Order: sequence, then structure tokens, then C-alpha cells
Amino acid sequence: MSELIFSGETYLFTLAIFVMLALALLEVVSMIFGLSLSGLADEFLPDMEMDADIDSDIAVGATGLGPVEGFLAWLAIGKVPLIILLIILLTSFGIFGILLQYAAKTLLTTPLPFWIAVLPVTITALWFTGKTGHALARVMPKEETDARSRDALIGEVAVLTLGNATTKLQAEARVTDIYGTRHYVHVIPDTPETTLMQGDEVLLVGLNGSLFTAIPNPHSNLSPREDTLAN
Repeated sequence: MSELIFSGETYLFTLAIFVMLALALLEVVSMIFGLSLSGLADEFLPDMEMDADIDSDIAVGATGLGPVEGFLAWLAIGKVPLIILLIILLTSFGIFGILLQYAAKTLLTTPLPFWIAVLPVTITALWFTGKTGHALARVMPKEETDARSRDALIGEVAVLTLGNATTKLQAEARVTDIYGTRHYVHVIPDTPETTLMQGDEVLLVGLNGSLFTAIPNPHSNLSPREDTLAN
């Protein structure tokens, strides 16, 4: 089996698994140092505003989005952190590829040429990533639901849960709306000289695209931690 895993027909599938492990390690290390690798990666994504979740079984052209945006939505990009989707994609690509080559060697006595194996493996891995991503999106806390709900969070007090926020580096924060629904949003300071530290309470004062601007919480009596303890 070890000879098959590192053979010329299979080594790129094996490499995908090693890259996945490296990404997972980087994510853990970034969290230890108070950074958000997922947040940094998500900054480069297009801002796709959709009124409803797009299921991975729906045709891309039926979503009303362009082909690129529709494909990204089909993969659940924007619904689930990009790093998580990359880890799922690399893992499924590597495992499906190795399993296919193992089956080919068992049945045909020799693995398939990589250029033949890569197409069905890629399609299967993309399908699996989309299905898994949408399943995760249904159970993961959503950052925002629509424009009105985002605007309604302005003036609420949040707690930074992941990363330190500067004007060049966003951080994740947890905020509860007036209905008691918990949201996870990305924030940056309202002023360039301010740094908001992980664990700080902040007041959401503005909205710039998908990013909230915030200041240190000036109202200690509005601490969201008191609401958490009360519940």
C-alpha cells in the first residue's frame, strides 16, 4: 500500500492530504497567536448577498448569479469559512484518489494513469465538498441573514472571540440581537490608531460592506457577558 501511495500515479493525491494537514496546522497556530487565518482568506472572496441558501443540488444557472458566483455559491463558499472548505476539498480529493487507484490496482493489477484518474476524482471531490459545505452551513452560526438584520446589529455590544482587530486585520466577534439570536460577525476598529484585542467587549458603530466597525464598549452596564450568565 505504501508503494501505491507514493507512486507516480498517486503521489499528487497523497500530496493533497499533506497540504490539508499543513492548512489545518496553520489554522490552529493562527488561533493560538490570536489571528484568524479563515478571516484573512475570506477577505478575498467576492461579496455575494443572497436571500436564501443555495443548495448544492440546484443548477448554478438557476440561482440568478453569474457563472463564477453561482459556482462559488454551489460550493457553499461564503456560507462556510474558506479554510474549512479547502480542508474538505483536499481531504476528499486525496482520499478518493487513493481509493480509486487502490481499486484499479486490485482489479486491473495496475493503477490508472494520473491524467485519467484526476477527472472523476476532482468531480467527486467538488460534489462532496459542496454537499458537506451546505450541510455545515445549516448548523453553523450565521454571521448575517440579510441587510436589515446586519443594520439592526449596529449599536449592539459584541465580544471578540477570534483574533485581534486592526484596520488591516479583521477579527471575529459574537453578538446577540434584540430577539436573542446569536450572530458571529467580522469587525475592524472604527479608528486607525485603535487595536481591539481578543476577549474585548466592543460596540458596533457602523457597517462597511460585510465588515462592522467597532469601538471599545463604553457602556459596562450593557455587557453581553451579563446576558450570557443570566441565560
